[in-house]
Amino acid sequence: MFTRGWKNARLAGTAGVATIGLLVACGNDLKPAADTMPTTTSKSTPTVPTAVSTPTSTPPEATLTTKPSSTPTPSLRPKQVRLTTSMLLTGSELSKADPNRGWIARSGTPGTPKCGNSSTRGKNVLGSLNRDFYDGLAGTGGQWLSRYKDNRAAIAAYERITATIEACKALKPAPTHARKLTENRSVKVGDATRILRWYDYPLPSDPGSEDGSFTYAVTVKGSVVSVLAFWEYGKGIKLANFERIAVSAGKRLTN
Repeated sequence: MFTRGWKNARLAGTAGVATIGLLVACGNDLKPAADTMPTTTSKSTPTVPTAVSTPTSTPPEATLTTKPSSTPTPSLRPKQVRLTTSMLLTGSELSKADPNRGWIARSGTPGTPKCGNSSTRGKNVLGSLNRDFYDGLAGTGGQWLSRYKDNRAAIAAYERITATIEACKALKPAPTHARKLTENRSVKVGDATRILRWYDYPLPSDPGSEDGSFTYAVTVKGSVVSVLAFWEYGKGIKLANFERIAVSAGKRLTN
């Protein structure tokens, strides 16, 4: 929240201790397709030209004379992933990547980021975890992990989240402020990672108002999506430091 020029912004609360919620639900298992055996029919050789004998039972050793055009493949059982707190970025990692800031990790749910709840979760979430971060002053942030049915569903969630951040319609700047997207690029970690940064700045009509920054890192790895979102006064975390934070968080996703 910025004291002037920002509307309806909300920062995370003061430091507190609470238990990190862990919600894990397994995806639907797909049963393998039933094995089928081709039906074979055996004809007996007639012994009399004018009569054909009909076998009363299937011969014990029937011979398959033609091969199936393709071999049926059983449906693969999707790999089940269990979200654990070890997959979350730690306070010490954050402090190491962005030193001299005094970052700490707190228990509890982070505050809603500037681009809204849709900038942290996709649809049909099967499990989630989060962690709150605070620098002791005005800087705040969080990490949201969400699990989906399979890799395809996770990619769809990743694309939806990044599109929501690019539009960022949840919180419009005040009439005396303007906003611009100053960063939107990929980073090599996980299956895919995007870093996006919005910068809110005062117009000449309000020279005394403070500017603000909010930065995202979205990573998809298998069936899990991680979202880091930080917001604070001024230019925010240095981009090089934030990239280190994103890489450190992305490497924790194992599935």
